[in-house]
Amino acid sequence: MSLQKFVIYLAAGFFLLYGVAFSIAPIAMSTLVTGSAPTGTSAIVDFRATYGGMTIAVGLILLYLSAIGQSRASLVSIIIVLLGMAASRTLGFILDGRANGLMYVYLILEIGGSALAWLALKRS
Repeated sequence: MSLQKFVIYLAAGFFLLYGVAFSIAPIAMSTLVTGSAPTGTSAIVDFRATYGGMTIAVGLILLYLSAIGQSRASLVSIIIVLLGMAASRTLGFILDGRANGLMYVYLILEIGGSALAWLALKRS
């Protein structure tokens, strides 16, 4: 398997699994990730839609782009999404203060994942 396909499948798989987990169990996932749970029906519905549905959609888009021969577009999408997440997470650290340890792990994964996608893009 090429590095391009590996990175695309890895990213898509992560987005799909994360999205399914949040769609099925938004309260449990929120508590696991952030240490707190959304309260109220609207908050729970929004978690399902945003962290569940939109995250699943990102994974499917990555797979679709790859399937139609647009692996470069899929890799660029990975870079944009992960760097966007890393930038907003960093802004959160600056504006909101210290977060739990998992937030720092996510930041490292976002930067590392985007770097891996960039490497795969450059090798194509």
